[in-house]
Amino acid sequence: MLTTTRQNELLADYHDRFEKIAGLENGLGALSIKTFQINVGRWCNQACKHCHVDASPAREEDMSQEIAGRCIQIIESMPRVETVDITGGAPEGSKVFKYLVEESKRLGKHVIDRCNLTILEEPGFEYLYDFLSSNEVEIIASLPHYASSRTDMQRGTGVFDKSMIALKKLNDLGYGERLPLNLVYNPVGLFLSSPQEQLEREFKENLDRNYGIKFNNLYVINNMP
Repeated sequence: MLTTTRQNELLADYHDRFEKIAGLENGLGALSIKTFQINVGRWCNQACKHCHVDASPAREEDMSQEIAGRCIQIIESMPRVETVDITGGAPEGSKVFKYLVEESKRLGKHVIDRCNLTILEEPGFEYLYDFLSSNEVEIIASLPHYASSRTDMQRGTGVFDKSMIALKKLNDLGYGERLPLNLVYNPVGLFLSSPQEQLEREFKENLDRNYGIKFNNLYVINNMP
């Protein structure tokens, strides 16, 4: 992971280049930037083989408060940014997660939390249910499959049951109706997934029928094998 000094240098360079672009009469594509995504680190309570950043409980990389503050400064200077998308690892495990959410909401931004669901049931993270809902944070949650065996095969024994508990609690708080709750399906293996519309229908039917769980949309991602 880049040092704090190097990250600051890159952020300053980006901000300077954006200001120059914004000053041009004809305008360029950068003016259409609407989403600012922040990867806060590589710590995660899970260790999935297909993880593209090799996140796990053993990874200690975490964004510093200085870098988080610089991100907020840049977001504040870019009024066209509408959404702040926070990811990781498990972003909720970062020491700057609450700060980024609260400051982004203060600036009137829509906030997305890329959540693995099981983090919500980990000791010490129970506060997240009320924190996320009270700040009206959109949750985009990974769920490998609506069958427990296929989910646990990819992410470990007990992951599916914890995910169902988390989803039910989120539904009770209004997620899936008043608040946006979207799921992500990403299969592992040498094959492409079925069409997104078909899989969304299957996920909704099975999760509602078997667990009484509702969500808004399913997003399909195909991993590199």
